[in-house]
Parts: sequence; C-alpha cells; structure tokens
Amino acid sequence: MTRVGSRGTAGSRLGRGAKPPANPADGEAAYAAAVRILARQPQSRAGLEARLGRAGYTEEAARSAADRAVEHGYLDDQEYARSLVRRRSAGRGQALIARELRAKGIDDITVTDALDQVSDDAEYAKALALARRIVGSRRPTGYQELLGMVGPKLSRRGFSSGIIHRVRRELSAEWAEGPRFDTPSEHD
Repeated sequence: MTRVGSRGTAGSRLGRGAKPPANPADGEAAYAAAVRILARQPQSRAGLEARLGRAGYTEEAARSAADRAVEHGYLDDQEYARSLVRRRSAGRGQALIARELRAKGIDDITVTDALDQVSDDAEYAKALALARRIVGSRRPTGYQELLGMVGPKLSRRGFSSGIIHRVRRELSAEWAEGPRFDTPSEHD
C-alpha cells in the first residue's frame, strides 16, 4: 500500500482540523473527500489526486476517486484549463498561463486547446494596454529606455517575444508622434 504525499506532519498534510482517513485504501471515502474538495474549488485531475494523497489516501484510492469524479462530471481537465485561461488571460501572456497549467498537471494537448481560445490580436491588445499603463505619463529619453521599461515586465507576465516586439514598435511610433503613451494611437 503506497501513500501519496507522505511528507510533513499530519497537520500540514490534512489542513486544519482534518483527520487522516480510517482506511487510506477506502475508495468510497476518497471519493467523498474528492467531492468535498471539488465543491470548494475546481481542480485538475493531477491536483485532486495530489490533494487526496496529502490527505492520507493511497495512490489507488486517489486514482479511483478521480476516475469516479470524471465519470460523474465533477472533474474535467479540459474545462478546468479553459476556465483558467479565461480568468488569467486578462493580465498574463500565453506562456505564463501555459506554465501554470502544466504545473497543475494538465497535458500539452489540453493546454494548447485551451490557449487557442485567446487570439493573437487579443493577446497583443492586452499587452499593448499593459505596456501603456507601465509607461504611463513618463516620457522615456530614448528607444533603449522604452525597451527597458516595457520589455522585461511584459516578458515576466508571459507575453511572447513577438508580441513584445510588436508592442515596442507601436509604443516607439507613439513616442515619436506625441507626448504620452497612455492614449491609443490612431493605428488602433
């Protein structure tokens, strides 16, 4: 009988006031715990299995509970990924969202499918709006300062180098035309 997540103390594994399962191999109890977890917050399959493991259930019980949750429609990695993309895409680029999804145990095909709902134009518009907020009313003294203000921050937010390059070109054109970056140019 192999247990998942056996690091730490019982309190750190189970959370406040939770007790370890009487029978760690009990698939029925693991399923009941899975339903309680999913009622509080959506999870990926890998995340749910890890949570059940930290709660003291065996790998087999956790896997069985996750299988049942999928069968009953409580657990769907594709919907979970699409939902996370919708929530996160407002201020983050696709690369950062993809890393987060993979860290949550979502497979590459599902990640790609979920990210397909965000168009390149929408990603560019979000990056441009964010860059304009970053620059604000400050006027860079030159193109290199503009690059230094915008590029690294957009990169940390997960925007691709192609999007960042397009944003810097647009801001550079705006910089050459007028005193502020926080208003859209006539190219938008």
